[in-house]
Amino acid sequence: MGKLAVIGTFYRRYERTDMLLQRVLLESTRPPDEFFMVCEEEADAELAFEWARRYPNLILKLLPTPRTPSGGYSIVPYSNKINWALDNTTCDYIVYLDNNSMPHPEKYRLMSEALDGHLEWGAVYCSQHRTGYDDRQVIYQLPIDDAYCVLNYTQVMHRITDDRWSLDMAHADPQDLVDARFWRDLHATYRTTSPFNYSSLDSGAFYPVLLGGEMLDEHYMESIKAAGL
Repeated sequence: MGKLAVIGTFYRRYERTDMLLQRVLLESTRPPDEFFMVCEEEADAELAFEWARRYPNLILKLLPTPRTPSGGYSIVPYSNKINWALDNTTCDYIVYLDNNSMPHPEKYRLMSEALDGHLEWGAVYCSQHRTGYDDRQVIYQLPIDDAYCVLNYTQVMHRITDDRWSLDMAHADPQDLVDARFWRDLHATYRTTSPFNYSSLDSGAFYPVLLGGEMLDEHYMESIKAAGL
């Protein structure tokens, strides 16, 4: 069974951190083997870490956040933070979490088991109910060619890869976001290295993991700029 790392990116709304950690560490049927706490912006990193330290069974990897000469936190690009976690994990599978998401207790178990059972799959994705910017229920029944263009990054679990996030959100075209570029690289890698022949409906990297009609993730995003995810 592959080891699982959760890379959690948090955006100042630390009041949700405790609730998310309870769901991931106490209620999940597949708790992670490692948890990376990645704080966005130049926010109070210690405050977020204090929430996480309430869980003694948590193997917490703290992202070293450099300080400015005045003592504040330097802003580290979004992609650099995730790349640091990818470079420092000892796990086989990666899944992402942020303040806006709430995983179903069965999400990590089902996704990990799918990768365990299908070595030819590079990544799996789950159904997600998005609110705020998109009130539709987003659920995929079949592998799709353009999965990397339509998936929110919190829907995906992927194998560890040499590919890394290459751009910060601020520098990405709204219709070609940084996560889409990362998924495209992963997609291309598995299409060219897999011994399997894929039909026009197959993605090569991405496969859906469903639990009946239930959503495996809830995601709320206030910013309308995220409508293209």
